[in-house]
Amino acid sequence: MKTLKPFFYGLLLFAAAGCGTTARVTSSWSLPEPPANAMNKVLVLGVFQNMEQKQQIEEAMASTLNQTGIRAQSAFSLFGPAGFRGLGEEEIITRLKGSDFTSVMIVSLIDREQTQNYIPGNYYASPHVLGYNRFYRRYVMVNDWMYTPGYYTTNTTYVLQAEIYTIEGDELVYSAQTQSYDPANYRDLAVAFSRSIIAELQAKRLIPAT
Repeated sequence: MKTLKPFFYGLLLFAAAGCGTTARVTSSWSLPEPPANAMNKVLVLGVFQNMEQKQQIEEAMASTLNQTGIRAQSAFSLFGPAGFRGLGEEEIITRLKGSDFTSVMIVSLIDREQTQNYIPGNYYASPHVLGYNRFYRRYVMVNDWMYTPGYYTTNTTYVLQAEIYTIEGDELVYSAQTQSYDPANYRDLAVAFSRSIIAELQAKRLIPAT
């Protein structure tokens, strides 16, 4: 039994790690020497047609940044659903500087692809009792072949992008794309994406590790 326990524990850990939505970074770039104050305070701005997606992504990213010690706020909470619509460039920059923001993180949906996969049916044998034979005192068994019909599953892949620009100088500091496979909901997608990007920013030393 002692030799089996580590194996079963390993299976449990593997199953736990495989649960939930993940976001895999497929490409990234960062400025070799970004301004020292670039990440002092970040406005998270989502560019989505779906307002629920926009709000979930912005709030998840701002929350995750705040947890690492970086001051951040979602554009949804600051400007409402309309965002920057109806505002000129100078007015936007003036507002952001007035709120002490040093950079803007633009998050956008690059691609959403749905694929259908066919899961084929299969045959299986089911033992079936036909009757009782008095002469041989035994059951007569046969195998009835039964068929389970196939079915279709629909899977969705999301490609999200994050770009960080400085307010002063309008300089691109960081850019990355992630891929998420079949998230359960927008919230799961938002959290997975945020954690993946934060880990990248920490690895590139753009923000402190926690």
